[in-house]
Amino acid sequence: ETIAPLLTVQDVCRRLRKSRRQVYRYLRAGRLSACARILGQWLFDPRALDRLRRASLPPAFRRFFWDTPLSSLSVETHRDFILGRLLEWGDRQALRWVFRTYPKASLKEFLRRRGVEILSKKNWRFYALLLGLDPNLQSRRRWRHAGRRWGGIS
Repeated sequence: ETIAPLLTVQDVCRRLRKSRRQVYRYLRAGRLSACARILGQWLFDPRALDRLRRASLPPAFRRFFWDTPLSSLSVETHRDFILGRLLEWGDRQALRWVFRTYPKASLKEFLRRRGVEILSKKNWRFYALLLGLDPNLQSRRRWRHAGRRWGGIS
């Protein structure tokens, strides 16, 4: 019986071409799962890296990203752009993909940070309730500088 090789954080950094900090962010956000932690060192299954590396947008989402080639979009790098489009305009298939691809912590962070500016009020409140956020958070942030939004004087 052969034992599957495990990867250390250093190996993962080398294979993904990411910094240690980014690998730990993936671990914290749930994008990358560790097999074990031995003597303070995280160990990873190589198949988990393959799943992370293969995460890309399905070709069926072309209609949501009419102005951008799908091949140029990275699920990690362009997270806010992808979530904004799919949460605002997506159908059931798109939303299913979003909730399978991104962990709830990542979706909550998006709603708190950028979702207020990107999503409509109705959609923001729906996803806030779905993910257990305070639905009144939006009304406190969105119109904070309402008179100056267009560069005019209030």
